[in-house]
Order: sequence, then structure tokens, then C-alpha cells
Amino acid sequence: MGFAAMPDFDDFSLDDDLFKLDDDIDNNKQDSKTTSNSIAEDIADFKNEKESFDSPRKRSFRDFQPDMDALLITAQSSMIIEGMKKYTERDFSSNNLPIYLEALNGVNLYIKILDRNPKNYHKLKSVINADPDCQEVEKIAFNLYKKIFGTEPETDQEKLVAFEKFSALFKDAVNRATIATSMKDIKKYFLLSGGLDEIKVSQLVASNNEELKKDISNLQRYIALGLAYIEKGNVEIIKGLRGRDLNNYVVRGSQLLAYYFMLIKNERLADYYARINSIYSKYFVVKD
Repeated sequence: MGFAAMPDFDDFSLDDDLFKLDDDIDNNKQDSKTTSNSIAEDIADFKNEKESFDSPRKRSFRDFQPDMDALLITAQSSMIIEGMKKYTERDFSSNNLPIYLEALNGVNLYIKILDRNPKNYHKLKSVINADPDCQEVEKIAFNLYKKIFGTEPETDQEKLVAFEKFSALFKDAVNRATIATSMKDIKKYFLLSGGLDEIKVSQLVASNNEELKKDISNLQRYIALGLAYIEKGNVEIIKGLRGRDLNNYVVRGSQLLAYYFMLIKNERLADYYARINSIYSKYFVVKD
């Protein structure tokens, strides 16, 4: 088939040593003597420069920014940990989509802070080092980097890459949970017997139904994701749901899309989805 393959996230087995915190890291022993001094220096960076009662000044955005980042990063880190627990359980069911979205937002917050101004990230190290969830988020990201590249990230750029790899992991989880959600959502356009409810769809098109248009727009993206996972091969969307179920989803989704675009007289898209439906209806397509 000519469909583009998704990134091979399944190649990175997330075993226990990736998810747990290591209490006996040799490198940390070298830094233990300077911990109290570095924390004191970091905390000092949050204070206003040369504040005094004799010469008061208004606080600016620069004063509040690190404090706001500290609040956001600690709040989001717990959601990242929750998302990681679901990921290690390989649970990509539709119920977990909100959790994965929040986890993705959380990792992207780390990326934003580090990419926008590394100095702010360095200032936040005292907050990260004092918060167990933040520590665990860093450890997971850096262990993932080590699994891929063989070494711990040291520079700001390498740490940024580590969080980007972590973000890609949650993007994959969001995609799988999204397909699982769509599998449930399109059932409202099908009869109990399994056939497409053409009368209902025709009536909704005639009334210019906004919900149907939104569902069609989303389904186009989700079918593309489904085809990419089929091309990748041997992908479990949710526990117990593998290739044949995904193939069936593509068949039903493409049938709905082909009929919808035929009704609105978009011959190009109607023909495109009709061909997809024909191929996946006749054959159980797998990657060789």
C-alpha cells in the first residue's frame, strides 16, 4: 500500500527502569555537596533585583513569569505521571483520551519553557528538584533519551530532544485513543444490523447538520491515522483490538465518507473513499 507509516514507537519498550526513579544514581553523589548552595542560588534568582523599602518599584512580567511557570509545571507533572501509567498499561481506550491530552500538554510545557528561555528552566530546577512528580518526569524523559541515543542528555539542546521524544510518545497515545473514540462515535450513523443508515445521513445532509459536518471532518483525519497504523503493522490500538478490528473501522469509516461526499456532490473525495472501502472490504490488509 502507499500509505505513510507512523513512527515506530512500539520499538521503545518502556520497562520498569524507564518509569521508576533511581535512588542510587552515581552521578547525583558528585553533586550532593553543592545541592544546598545551588538551591539557594536558584531561589535567589526568583527574587526581585535589589528590592528595598526605600525604592519600591512595580513588578513586571519578567518577575511573574518564573513563578507562573513553577505553578504550571508542578500542576501538569502529576498529569504526565498519570498518562505514563496508562501508557505502560498499554491502555489506549477512549476513556483515557483526556488523560493523554493533558499529559501531552504537560510535556509540551516543559519543551516550551526550555526552548523559549533555558535560563528560566535553570531557575526552575529548585522547584523541579523539590517536587517528586517533576523529578519523575525528568527521569522518564532522560531515560527515554538514553535508550535511544545511549547516553544521558547533558546540554540544554539534548534535554530539549529528550522532552520532544517524550512528547512524541504521548502524541502516539493520543492518536490511538482518538481512533478508539471514533470507533464508538461513528456507530450513531449505522444500523444495529451493521449497515450504514443512509436515510439518517441523507436527512442530516439535507438539513446542513453541523454535528455531521464536524464528525466527517474529524473522520477524514482519523481514517488517515488508521491507514497509517495498518501500514505500520502489528499495532494494538486498545487491548485486544488489533489489525482485523482496525481494518473493519476503515471499512465502515470510508463507507460513511464515500456516501457523504456523494450526497454533497464531491466526486473526487467520494471516489477516493469508495476505492478505500472496496479494497479493505474485499481483503484483510496487513503489512508484509
